[in-house]
Amino acid sequence: MAPMIDMVFLLLVFFMTVSTMAREARPEMELPVSGTATVPSEVPPRDIVSLVAAEGGYRIFRDNRETSLAELPDLLREAAGAVPSGELLFRGPPGLPWKELSGLLEVLGEAPVEDLVFATFED
Repeated sequence: MAPMIDMVFLLLVFFMTVSTMAREARPEMELPVSGTATVPSEVPPRDIVSLVAAEGGYRIFRDNRETSLAELPDLLREAAGAVPSGELLFRGPPGLPWKELSGLLEVLGEAPVEDLVFATFED
């Protein structure tokens, strides 16, 4: 009985550690609020690109991993087969300067993205 209790506690510690690390990997950000936003009943699988404000500019994340603007099209091409819907969810802060967004949209235009969805909160 004692070895089984030891294993349960080891598994408990393992899962607590893993869940904490997974939470820390996600970039925290504030999303814009939209009066016309609706939450779909079923969300298809899609890639996620986030633009997070940082000191002196913005950092780009694809599926919670930091990347550069130059690497982004190749990463999206590689993942195109894994996302049959062809959707890309873009997460950006409210008041994002057009200069930052236009460069990213230009790069996304080269990638195999069929639908671009902008993430917002419902008002």
